[in-house]
Amino acid sequence: MLGRGSKYAKLCKKEGYIGADFEIYTDLSDSLYENWRDFNAKFIPVWMENVPGKSKTAAGLACGFLWTIVKGLQIGDTVLSPSGEGFYYVGTIVSDYYYEPNCELPHRRKVNWLEKVIQRKDMSQELKNSTGSIGTCCDVSKYAIEIEALISKDYIPVQYVNTSEATPSKCFDERSLHKLFCSFLRTRNIFAKTIFHEKSSTKIDNSQKWVHPDIIGVEFEEYKNEATLALLKATEPKETVHIYSYELKKKIESDYQLKQYYFQALSNSSWANYGYLVAFEINENLTEEMERLNSAFGIGIILMQANDSKILYPAHKKRLDYNTIEKLNNLNADFCNFITKLSKVMNASKDYTLDAKQSFEKICDKVFISDEELESYCKEHKIPF
Repeated sequence: MLGRGSKYAKLCKKEGYIGADFEIYTDLSDSLYENWRDFNAKFIPVWMENVPGKSKTAAGLACGFLWTIVKGLQIGDTVLSPSGEGFYYVGTIVSDYYYEPNCELPHRRKVNWLEKVIQRKDMSQELKNSTGSIGTCCDVSKYAIEIEALISKDYIPVQYVNTSEATPSKCFDERSLHKLFCSFLRTRNIFAKTIFHEKSSTKIDNSQKWVHPDIIGVEFEEYKNEATLALLKATEPKETVHIYSYELKKKIESDYQLKQYYFQALSNSSWANYGYLVAFEINENLTEEMERLNSAFGIGIILMQANDSKILYPAHKKRLDYNTIEKLNNLNADFCNFITKLSKVMNASKDYTLDAKQSFEKICDKVFISDEELESYCKEHKIPF
């Protein structure tokens, strides 16, 4: 992606390069480490200083994308860059990294662009989904055969055969995404817990399909001044925390699926301050309908990735529904335990708030403590990284 919304795509095509910015304004020629972890170790502090208020995870993602462009890509590699107009420019990397100060996208690689472009409408749905990922870089090497066919002069769309269907690979399990997503939430200071549907009491309710959220989370207001926090707790105790509900899916491929999952999320999140539908893959063609649904019903939408997640549409805030909370407390022990521990934090006196929060954190899902642990987990569970 050459600039936000492909704003520099035409310029890069005209002048023969790809590039990036990422708020790091220094020549990287002496820092082209073979290992991205070494690069991140050096430049994460630089990025965080230049972009105050962002998390270390966000810094790691930005630096990882930058390393991919300046070092990870090799001379001879093929790159696709969206034009912003429904097609992709295709080119070959022909130089090592160089720096152009005081310019847009100063960290650059020279590219020989082909005259041939790839129309998005000609791509298989799988390639559309992969190239539609939100982020600066994504690896589509597994679609090399299709891409080579698309740029061939003799390409005929109906002749393409999806080789992934002929040789299916083992797919990851939806539940394995929970630790990844809860780790993302922690970077936003949201403590989250998986609600295991199978633990619900069937004696109380055996027919409710769209009641349980997949994941619940809470964000504590982190006011530093004790007097401010004390006043808030005394006057508006419900405003000291924000409670979230998440419905998580592997992929959303069609308009029908989007509506089905969206209204499931709407039902499952009716009790919380904020409700979200989360998916690992989302068909880019559904943008208009996602925007309409979000505007009409207020459930947010998040595109989840192994090493990044993006809030595509923020949720609208609403009041807690205590009748539904009562029902869920009676229905599911995990949910009830979460609410019980949360209540103890909210009601704790100043001297015991820290202890209550630590006890609360113990019941939440475990999160990754390093990039290496995250990457190893993805490989183990066959999750695209």
